[in-house]
Parts: sequence; structure tokens; C-alpha cells
Amino acid sequence: MDISKILKKAWHMIWSYRALWLFGAILALVGANAIYPPAWFDWQNTDQWTRIKLSEETTLQVPGAEITIDFNEYGGFHIINENGITWREFNDLVGLLDREAAIDLWPILIELAVILGILLLFGLFARYITETAVIRMVSETEETGKRLSVWEGMRRGFSFRAGRLFLLDLMVGLLFAVISIAVFGLTILPLLLVIGSQKAIPITIGVVTFVGMLILAFFLWLAAIAVLSLVLQIIRRACVLEKQSLLASIRQGVRQTNHHLKDVTPLWLVWMGLRLIWVFLIVPVMLLFIPFLLLTIPLGMLLGGMPAAFTAAIAYQFMDGATPWIMGALVGLPIFIVVMISPILFVSGLVEIYKSCIWTLAYRELKVMELPVQVPITQSQISPTPG
Repeated sequence: MDISKILKKAWHMIWSYRALWLFGAILALVGANAIYPPAWFDWQNTDQWTRIKLSEETTLQVPGAEITIDFNEYGGFHIINENGITWREFNDLVGLLDREAAIDLWPILIELAVILGILLLFGLFARYITETAVIRMVSETEETGKRLSVWEGMRRGFSFRAGRLFLLDLMVGLLFAVISIAVFGLTILPLLLVIGSQKAIPITIGVVTFVGMLILAFFLWLAAIAVLSLVLQIIRRACVLEKQSLLASIRQGVRQTNHHLKDVTPLWLVWMGLRLIWVFLIVPVMLLFIPFLLLTIPLGMLLGGMPAAFTAAIAYQFMDGATPWIMGALVGLPIFIVVMISPILFVSGLVEIYKSCIWTLAYRELKVMELPVQVPITQSQISPTPG
């Protein structure tokens, strides 16, 4: 497999195949972490800790919320929320807002839950339909030389193949989650064995064993993620491009990856390198696009303000105070955000298309490599016809 040829062909395709740009922006919004900068967590400066109390003398502290898990309680363990809000305090807050600010909090919370549910469903459908469309558009264009339109791409995305991708992620995600919980759960066994012990040596051995097993489980978890990210790229193309069941696609993807590991592994390393480079470039790219905010912020306020005002006008027929305006703002806010970050979505969408094109082109190369070699027949090998 010629990796440099694949990279050049994918690079040419993202600039010449403009129908892919919209799908790339949607993928950047709902399907990947390309537009989001990494969240760095400073353990040294955190002022919130989760305390695990093993005995009266031994307490472990890890970064987290102000919660104490006390295993020293009689009859089991007890969880203490030291800095949280109780249900009674929440009800008092609702009453205060209702009296002082004329805000009816429950309709706002219900609307917020509905909006989040709609956005979640939209993101779920958009992700798999868009990913399917991009894979099929690139593969079909590579095969026929014809570039498809946005509408033709949407038609190829709305198919049962997108459902197979969803089932693949669901099955792999659930299986990986169960195995991860089981593995990390086993690391807690040394702590459970020393709960209630008053002796320093057993507690020390238990804590050291727990830390060692936790580190080992973490590295095994990272290795599993790396293997899955390698195999799943081939499996996803088999799900979309082949007319076969999900299990058959999984078997084909595993077989192809195993047979062509020396070709797929270098490509995976390049792909991971591109993802890592983009993680570090996203912040400078965002800074470069700050001047565009002078255009996108007013445009977002206009496009998001219209449904916000419409929602507020309807809510005002049934409610008073600031509640209708807050409900309207919740409707317009997602539109405003998408319009505001649209330049970043465009650039990040190009990155998403490029990463997808690389694997789709590589999958087609693997299919060609598996075709039987046909030896040309020379004239001398043709036996004369008797008579």
C-alpha cells in the first residue's frame, strides 16, 4: 500500500469535492472531537477532593467533588456530600426565584430537558447519516470518477448502512464498558480486603497493590482503545460499502486488518499523528478566526433571535415575568452558537473529511490487494483447435 499516494489523493479530494464540505461541518459538530480543544486538568491546584475512608487512620484522596466515601461505617459504606446541594435546598431555591425574580423554574427545566433530548437525537441521526454519506460518496467517486451532489450524498446517507454503524458502535461500546468496569472493579479488591483493618502492614500492602493494579488496568485500557481504533476503521468501511450483515462486516474487518497489518499499522500511525497535530493546532486556528466573529455573532443573533422571539411570544400568553424570555433564549441559543462557530466548523470539517477519506481510500486499496492475480495468456499457450 502506497501511503503517500493515499494521503495526496485524499488531500486533492477535500479541495476538489466541495459537496463534502457540508457533511464535514456536520461531522465536526456532532460526530468527532475535532473542534473542541483538550481539557487540561490541574491536579496540583484543585481544591476539591473525593475522600475514600478505609479506616479511622487511613483515608485516600483523589481529585473530584467534595464527597467522602466512608467504608468504616457499620453495615456497609456511607456517602457524604460535603459541598453539594440537597433536595430541600433546591426546593428553597425554586421558591426564592419564583418570589423574587418572577421566574417559574419548572417550565424552564422541562423545556431544557426537551431541547437537550432533541439535540441528542439530532446529533445521533446526523452523525451516522453523515458518516455513511461521506464514505459512500468518496468510494463511489473513486470507482466511477463522478462527483455526487449534496442531495445525492444525503440519499446515500439515509440507508440501513447508517443503522449498521449505529449498531456497531452500540455493541462495541457496551461490550467495552462492561469489560472496563469489570477490570477496574477488580483493582478495588485489595482495598476491600483491608477495610476495617487497624494494622499498618496489611493496609500498606493493600494500597500498594491497588495502585499497581490500577496502573496496569489503565495501560491495558489504553492498549485496547488503540487496537479498537485500528480495527474499527476497516470494519466501519465494510459496514457501509459491503452488502452484508453486521457480524459479517466485523469478521471481514478483523480478517483484513490481520492479513494486512504491516500496511494498516503505518497508516494508523499517520492518522493518529494527524489527529494529534490538529489537537495542538485548534487553539491557534480559533484565534485566527476571531475577526470573523464580527460577522458571525450578529448573524447568529439574527437567526437565533427569530425563533427565540417567537417562542417567547407564545410562552408570554401563559406565563409572566422573565420566564418567557428565558424559554425563548433557550431555543435560540443553539442556533446562535452554531452560526457563531461556523468558520471553525468549516475548517474542522475539512479535517474530518480528510481523516475519513484516508481510510476509505485505504479500504479500497486493501480490496484490490485481495483480488486474485490473473496471469495473461500468451498466444503460444493457446492449443490449436483440432480439425
